This record gives sequence, structure tokens and C-alpha cells, in this order.
Amino acid sequence: MADDDLKSRFFGSNTGGTIIKLLVASIIVGAIFSFLGVGAIDFWRGIFESVKGLISTLGESVGEIALNIATYLVIGAAIVIPIWLVARLLSSRR
Repeated sequence: MADDDLKSRFFGSNTGGTIIKLLVASIIVGAIFSFLGVGAIDFWRGIFESVKGLISTLGESVGEIALNIATYLVIGAAIVIPIWLVARLLSSRR
């Protein structure tokens, strides 16, 4: 019973039909990739390299953003904190 439940959850209600659809889709995609001269390893390597490049680009951008925010923080703190400190000292005298 548990095996049937798992199989129907994985393949759907029509296991044979799902397997045939997967076989036909695999043949069509394989033929297209073969016609284009792309193998499965080349495809996955290209996907991996694209994701790696995207993460690298985002990482550089995030690093630049963090550096800009840190710079703004230091410049702003150099102005805001002394003013706040003086205002705090003056207000505590009252």
C-alpha cells in the first residue's frame, strides 16, 4: 500500500502514461540537443557556469553596496554623533 501511494504521488495516477511522456520528451530534447551539437555534460556545465557567473556578479555588487553603506555610515557618524553628544550634554544641564 505504501509503495502504491509513493508511486502514485511520484508518477501521478497513470504511471505508464507518465513514463511514455517522459520517454517521448527525452527523445525530442535529445534530438534537438544533438542537432545543435550540445551534449548533456555541456548543457549542465553551461548552466553551472552561468549560475556561478551570476553569483559572482551579485557578490561583487553586494560588496560594493556594503562598502558604500559603510563609507556613508562613517561619514554620517562623524557628523551626527558629536552633534548628538553636544545636544545630550546641553539637555542634561536643564
